[in-house]
Amino acid sequence: MTGRRRPGQRGDRGRRDERGSGSILVGGLGVLVVAAVWMGVCLLGWLGGARRASEVADLSALAGARAQMVSDDACTAARRTAVANDAAVVSCAVDATAVDFVVEVGVAVKLMPRVSLPGAPDRAIRTARAGPTR
Repeated sequence: MTGRRRPGQRGDRGRRDERGSGSILVGGLGVLVVAAVWMGVCLLGWLGGARRASEVADLSALAGARAQMVSDDACTAARRTAVANDAAVVSCAVDATAVDFVVEVGVAVKLMPRVSLPGAPDRAIRTARAGPTR
């Protein structure tokens, strides 16, 4: 009986102890894949929110600059534009002289998906400036 093992020998027992380890490995990999996809969705949502905040800040600053050119309140126009785009004005400043002005607007946009992770951002704040060209 050379080369053949009988039941109960050392080689069989080693294989029996490893039964089910593949299932645990596949389960663990599945959890890692789900976590990676979830984090990817959150990251893409946050990046999209930051981009949207930049766009709304630009629009609000341009609206404020246009209002300032026709002697209206620049910050009110910037707030109206931000609210129309589901954002909020965080700060608004008009630096005006007799011949020139700059409207600086900061807006905040809520980020999606909303997650309750410690340290995770819940809004993006961006600032834009607008004024006449020389």
